[in-house]
Amino acid sequence: MVRLLVLGLLSKKPMSGYEIQQYLQLSHTEKWADILPGSIYHALKKMEKEKLVEVQAVKRTGHRSKAIYGITSAGKEEYRRRLKETLRTPSVALPKAFYIALGYLDDLSREEVKAALDEQIAKVEAERNLWLTGEAAKEEAWPLPAVIKAAFASAREHFEVHLRFLRTLRTLMDTEPQPLVDLHLDEIGQD
Repeated sequence: MVRLLVLGLLSKKPMSGYEIQQYLQLSHTEKWADILPGSIYHALKKMEKEKLVEVQAVKRTGHRSKAIYGITSAGKEEYRRRLKETLRTPSVALPKAFYIALGYLDDLSREEVKAALDEQIAKVEAERNLWLTGEAAKEEAWPLPAVIKAAFASAREHFEVHLRFLRTLRTLMDTEPQPLVDLHLDEIGQD
């Protein structure tokens, strides 16, 4: 993801690693995409060795100097390849491990399950709020294209659907009788 992002930005204009970081912070991309600041510099150095980007200039400010990177022809090809690959790859991430855990809810006390669900609800709400903050920051910084607005709307819907599911489970902990789940294991091996 870091490589796609860096190549995408450099396909628009030459930038320093610091400028890329500034963009990520302003747009809150580093938070929702889980991109660490150091990963930008690591990606730039690695892609420079691979001849996907190159230093086009070195700017000096006081005692510091910063390299301005540009994308190469090979970098443009790699960028387009990654972009197409990302767009055609299904990106719905279902919480599969969580779904598996639901089959074993009776192995914990109701209080343990409720506490775990409450913790997850709080974390998902915090993550959703981070997205909302990022959306507001982007809208404040510049007009959002319809495609980006659609992406934010999709993210909001994903968060709301998952939160609704978690809250339903939480309610069921108070209303459903034991056992919550029957795995029908008695029916296995009955030849």
